[in-house]
Amino acid sequence: MSWWNQRTPVVIDRRRSLDAVPMRNEGVFEKMRSDDHLELVVIMKRGDGFLARFQPSVMERMLKLDGLGVFVFDQIDDRRTTRNIIDAFVTRFKVNRREAELSCVKFLRNLAERQAISIVVK
Repeated sequence: MSWWNQRTPVVIDRRRSLDAVPMRNEGVFEKMRSDDHLELVVIMKRGDGFLARFQPSVMERMLKLDGLGVFVFDQIDDRRTTRNIIDAFVTRFKVNRREAELSCVKFLRNLAERQAISIVVK
């Protein structure tokens, strides 16, 4: 990759990232829910590159969430900010605020990378 094709990553400060609103993507469905586990199906369209021609037009990706992940995923309702989700996590599981913030932000970032959610920064 050459220097003119490289994208510079957008740097967002901590305050703006905590005020961001996670939103569920349209192609995400709950497949199976047990007492504290959840399987998500993420439906993705193939890319437009050369190698994408050899892939199916629609691909499915499975995500398995444990009890903590289910709680955070259930908090995503297209209105709550990341800060509100962290507050609910601290209240529910009685953990340290800093620990909850790190784990929730990392989990939300992981869901965004797997295209299960989108994060809207104001």
